[in-house]
Amino acid sequence: MNLFFLLLGIAGDVWCVLPIIKYGIFNIGNATGIVVFTCFILLGLFWKRFKALIIRFRKKKPGRIITNIAAVIIAFTVILVIIESICMIRGAIKKPDGTETVVVLGSRVHASGPSLMTKARLDAAIEFMNKYPDSKCVLSGGQGPDEPFSEAEGMSEYMLGKGISRDRLFLEDKSRDTYENLQFSKAIIEKEGLNPKISIVSNEFHLYRAGLIAKKLGLQYTTIPGKSLAVLFPAYYIRELYAILAQWVLGS
Repeated sequence: MNLFFLLLGIAGDVWCVLPIIKYGIFNIGNATGIVVFTCFILLGLFWKRFKALIIRFRKKKPGRIITNIAAVIIAFTVILVIIESICMIRGAIKKPDGTETVVVLGSRVHASGPSLMTKARLDAAIEFMNKYPDSKCVLSGGQGPDEPFSEAEGMSEYMLGKGISRDRLFLEDKSRDTYENLQFSKAIIEKEGLNPKISIVSNEFHLYRAGLIAKKLGLQYTTIPGKSLAVLFPAYYIRELYAILAQWVLGS
């Protein structure tokens, strides 16, 4: 058991640290992963001492109560993560039929081009639009404080450079979050007379939550997942677990 925890912790920590080393990406996702997997390493190194401490602690009633509560919290967390993960998978497999208006949700852009996560979304949208040459696309995303221009503009330049004609692209450059992405895109779709049924393009883990918002806005939708780099997955996947929980609890 101690070897299992040790190897799992080392592998997990390496996976969560790589985005920091390679791309400078550090968020609540890989921060949480580093804390959790470091705990596994400590369990692996001190398993016998930990086991003995728990046995001794549970000999008294307060110790049993505390350890039982801790076990319930851990079990609840694991079950919650499993449920959220299943929801993410189901949210990413609502396949389009080719008639929808494509809506690409905004993500970070740099002066040199889209970020890796944004590029994954755009490449998925381009593949769809090449397959269905009559399709139209709304690029949605405003300008963040650390971005040289709006996400919509940056995404547009990338797609134009990949051969998508300008008359197929509609820019929504005011939104600041996923809710506004879809809310403002809906307004553009109505104004331009585009197909109100949409296909949401985002990274695979993000599509479930985007779908919840689309339903709230009364939108019919399918999904097109942009495949994330494996090295970035833990940082954004774990962060999305927090976001989904907030969506469920707060509705926002």
